[in-house]
Amino acid sequence: MIMADKDTRVRKILVVDDDPPVLKLIQAMLVPAGYNVVTTENAAEALKMICLAPFDCLLTDAMMPGMSGYDLVRAIRKHPLYSDLPVIMLTRKRNPADVKKAVESGVTDYLIKPIDETLLLDKLSLCLKKGEGRRHVFEVQVTGSEANARMQLDCRVMSVSECDVTLKSPVELPVDTAFTLSCKLFDDIGIGIPLMKIIKNDRQADSSGDPKKFWYKVRLAFVGLPEQELMKIRAWAHKKR
Repeated sequence: MIMADKDTRVRKILVVDDDPPVLKLIQAMLVPAGYNVVTTENAAEALKMICLAPFDCLLTDAMMPGMSGYDLVRAIRKHPLYSDLPVIMLTRKRNPADVKKAVESGVTDYLIKPIDETLLLDKLSLCLKKGEGRRHVFEVQVTGSEANARMQLDCRVMSVSECDVTLKSPVELPVDTAFTLSCKLFDDIGIGIPLMKIIKNDRQADSSGDPKKFWYKVRLAFVGLPEQELMKIRAWAHKKR
């Protein structure tokens, strides 16, 4: 049995193919390797699933009834929140024109059927490494005269605007508490370490259906951010659209 790297054991992979035996085959390859695999036979349904819950990588067939794999990838690349989702396209087509079409649609990698297990796991591991920039480690410092709490959170950024940031967090954060947050995201935007306030926590059920597994959708508002830095956030958010 081929095992995934240690840091990929909990990665969530969405697989789309209109051929059920192919879905079962890929699931049989990925689940023993430590991946959380979700499958669907419909590209339009896959797009809805991506918008409802975060995935670490998408494996999609090229040709499917209705929305094709090419159409699905193009739709994802136009979405402001999921445009950088790693995508591997699965197809039986080998000619250069088809490969070019896949690349132009925005795929991260390309895999020819029949699927080789070793090659699939290698390509998936590489795609996941490319997608690591979507995760951010936040240094959280509670503010105030008696504040001494400090922690690190491995969160996924769900949205950013000039008003607030929404995170997928593994823990609930105390509402109405002020924090300073330090992470690479704000370096990318070009602003200093901002003061933020927790506005809301929404507990979300895990897609596995296990009632013991859940996460929090946390909304944080910027506090007293200068207009110059607000302009930088607006410009950054506009580029992501």
